[in-house]
Amino acid sequence: MHAAAVTTALAESHYDAVVVGLGAWGSAALYHLARRGLHVLGVDRFRPPHRRGSHHGQGRIIRRASFESARNTGLVARSYQLWEDLQDGLGAPLLTGVGGINVGPLDHNLVAGALAAYRAHAIDHELLDRAQAAARIPWLRCGPGEVAVYEPTAAVLHPERGVRAHLSRAEAAGARIHTAEPMLDWGPASDAVAVRTPRATYLAGHLVLTAGAWQPECLHLRLPLTVERQVVAVYDVPRRPRPSPIIACVSPEQEQFYGLPEGDAYKVAIHHGGDAGTADTISRTVTGGDLRTLARHVAHRLPGFPATPSAAYVCTYTNTPDRQFIIGRHPGEPRAVLAAGDSGRGFKFAPVIGEALADLVEATPREDLAMFSPQRFAPAA
Repeated sequence: MHAAAVTTALAESHYDAVVVGLGAWGSAALYHLARRGLHVLGVDRFRPPHRRGSHHGQGRIIRRASFESARNTGLVARSYQLWEDLQDGLGAPLLTGVGGINVGPLDHNLVAGALAAYRAHAIDHELLDRAQAAARIPWLRCGPGEVAVYEPTAAVLHPERGVRAHLSRAEAAGARIHTAEPMLDWGPASDAVAVRTPRATYLAGHLVLTAGAWQPECLHLRLPLTVERQVVAVYDVPRRPRPSPIIACVSPEQEQFYGLPEGDAYKVAIHHGGDAGTADTISRTVTGGDLRTLARHVAHRLPGFPATPSAAYVCTYTNTPDRQFIIGRHPGEPRAVLAAGDSGRGFKFAPVIGEALADLVEATPREDLAMFSPQRFAPAA
């Protein structure tokens, strides 16, 4: 082999970083690494965006603060900025402002937690009593003893468009992208990390693991991650008043019932409470029982909606016990960094998590990641 050919072969198999999994978080990490001038490769077992993970469909929710944790508010603010930067020049929006409302008893965490976050960070919001909520959103039923918290800056993200944007911008910045190429294994190799696929073995200065629901099988690390099956239904309601806000309502059966607009349609689902399994074993078939459960919630909260959805499909959550993400350096291999445990709310954070992973690769200090450290689950490692 000629010297030039040898150099080319080495360049094609040795990278500054390899990103495994190119969904919401991985596509963002690849983009942020490539735009900093690193020689990077992204691999995925499918062809993102796809319907096997957690990023498909036409809508995801982003709010300035969440009821789960006010500590994430700074990351959300940065995420809004990065989404807006990414959509600049695309010709199509990545986020659309619609407002959002949480409904439940005043002392329920869905309301009380949201209020605490809004007040702690001086975020614009309104507290509405039952009559005010009915006047604001007449097609949403607010029950006796319930109030509502309204956030005008809540928005809908366009997830598949966002993944495509991150991947196309990464490729334009020099990243290589290999799809339909699953990772078979990885491990240390001299002063690098070796990533083996059916196509080749790649050497990298750093490995970024963002394989979503496949993370438990990829990490070489015992972490308390649970893959949960969730069913989403879409209802055609063309005469619904506009704009239609995001809703999040207390559920007597499950943790929360939520919905968001998708054009003339409206998407609803239940937050948590689905069957557990693995990314490869959970059922992707929507059952009559799934639809009946959603129908009860729709009849209770959205009585003007059709009795039957126009479409329904399955997606996955990858949960941690504390519902916080896992982001940090791999405890057993310092050249590997990981992000796991979206816990059903990870898409809104995709660009800021991608930025954080790039910072970890470049050893840039990030004190705001301490609460996401894999070491908090060290006893299970």
